[in-house]
Amino acid sequence: MPNINQTLQQAIVLHQQGKLPAAAQLYQQILAIDNKQSDAHNLLGAVYVASKNYKLAEKHLLKATKYASNYAPAHYNLGKAYLDQHKCHLALTAFSKAVKLQPDYADALFLLANTRVQLGAVVEAKPGYELVIKLTPDNFEAHNNLGSALQELGSTKASIPHHKRAIALKLDFELAYRNLGYALVKLERHEEALEVYQTCLKYCTSARLYQFMGTTLQQLGRMNDARQAYLKAIEVDPAMGSAYRHVAEITKLDNTDGIDVIDIVKAGFEVPHLDENAIMHLSFAKAKVNDGLKDYPEAFAAYKQGNDIKRKENKYNKSDSNGLFRHLKSTYNEEFLSNTSNSGLEENKPIFILGMPRSGTTLVEQIISSHSSVTGAGELSYMADQAKQFKGGVLAFHKRFTGMDQAKWQEVAQAYLIGLNSYDEGKAHITDKMPHNFLNIGMISKLLPNAKIIHCKRNPVANCLSIYKAYFGGKNSHPYAYHLQDLAHYHNLYEGLMAHWRKVLPGRFYEVSYEQLTSNQEQESRNLIEYCGLEWQDACLDFYKTDRKVKTASAFQVRQPMHNQSVDLWKRYGEALQPLLDDLYIPPEYQ
Repeated sequence: MPNINQTLQQAIVLHQQGKLPAAAQLYQQILAIDNKQSDAHNLLGAVYVASKNYKLAEKHLLKATKYASNYAPAHYNLGKAYLDQHKCHLALTAFSKAVKLQPDYADALFLLANTRVQLGAVVEAKPGYELVIKLTPDNFEAHNNLGSALQELGSTKASIPHHKRAIALKLDFELAYRNLGYALVKLERHEEALEVYQTCLKYCTSARLYQFMGTTLQQLGRMNDARQAYLKAIEVDPAMGSAYRHVAEITKLDNTDGIDVIDIVKAGFEVPHLDENAIMHLSFAKAKVNDGLKDYPEAFAAYKQGNDIKRKENKYNKSDSNGLFRHLKSTYNEEFLSNTSNSGLEENKPIFILGMPRSGTTLVEQIISSHSSVTGAGELSYMADQAKQFKGGVLAFHKRFTGMDQAKWQEVAQAYLIGLNSYDEGKAHITDKMPHNFLNIGMISKLLPNAKIIHCKRNPVANCLSIYKAYFGGKNSHPYAYHLQDLAHYHNLYEGLMAHWRKVLPGRFYEVSYEQLTSNQEQESRNLIEYCGLEWQDACLDFYKTDRKVKTASAFQVRQPMHNQSVDLWKRYGEALQPLLDDLYIPPEYQ
């Protein structure tokens, strides 16, 4: 019989040739002779990782690290086994050990950075990707992932060369094209994004690319072209549920658009072997159709089906939310905020439009940005991005904020303005319509004391139902949105925080009611423009005619004339909303 080394070499050759069962058999023969042979345990574990037999993979890789604790590849493979199972904290430990043992281990550095991203530690992941690129300059995945990390950290412009480099290294790298297009859209370079998607289609026939094209065209207001792109996505991949949802969201039921959306959605459900994600999107599409048909029981049942699936990947942690809101109220107290002896910068260019999602923020921005002195920049993450630059996340940042000196506040304010000014069109003001900046009113008041702040409020029941009916993309996006009692809990916290801001910052922000705005459009619009310190322009009444891009779930609605048809729509859902009504705080003005 060959000795162990010869057998190991034979097994490695088979392993490299992709003949995994044959390689595994030889590794097992070696371990039958010497159960402490760490190379055999490591490589057999790697075979099991490749074949997704994670239980056996962990067994052998843990033995490999036990018998050769300083063997970096064994810790790396163990990390892969954990990462594939989404055991991210264990993966982090394993990859960190591999990198500690072998600091130039590019593969381990790459997966360590990926693991950090999955854990939300993007700040720590960024230098990891940079080191991987230094060690392996042609690593197209590292370039792409560094670009994505930069986008996540608010450095969208800096991400573009990395996505372009990834594409240059791999011309059919669809993900890099999508990420590049997404970055360009964030920078309002929609036409360039469309060119990127068209280029990608030369190398990939991709339903997802057509969907990205549709979304970009929709933001440009080119609804007919957007519909055709979504329908092309469905043609390429009939099981792509998200494309059906997009078509349903922007297509009228009366066939005036030349599309029978009812039949299209029905056909979507008949596609065989739909996965749960496709069913989720199709459920939102079906709900939208039934809403249009005024079949509210069927609509709600479909919304619930879609939300129940979405909630599985977006867990809402009530305790975390309680802690954040409690800390904001205690940190940004009257004593701290009333001290005007020092602050950030005197810049008055920003107009913050904030409130709960679906409370009218997009409508208000559309009205204000129709003024010739205002640039509408949409939902900007730059204020929240300031917290991401600090280890520990949002809560840790706010804990540090009150201890910062004026120079540091000015530095943070300047970092925000750099991002904001990338949208500068030479006008006096730029709107930032990030709804959840209502969390940051105290911070904004310190950093930019001259900035305008507009709070959009809406009947809580109508607001929560509108959120429940909306689909929010992105990982962990609005985790409270997918369950009526979670919605009530978060909305109650929001109401409590807004009451706090009114108390500690009296008169600091302007409040506009969705109901009043939709029933008394001209007067409320005039009040908004006056608050912004601008002269009235009639274009603000014809906001729906503007050609500016709109990126939110309201992109279709705000291109229609104003109406108040949705004000009392929630009453038509009857008993279905009882779990929300049981827990939801209703301010006196809405009772």
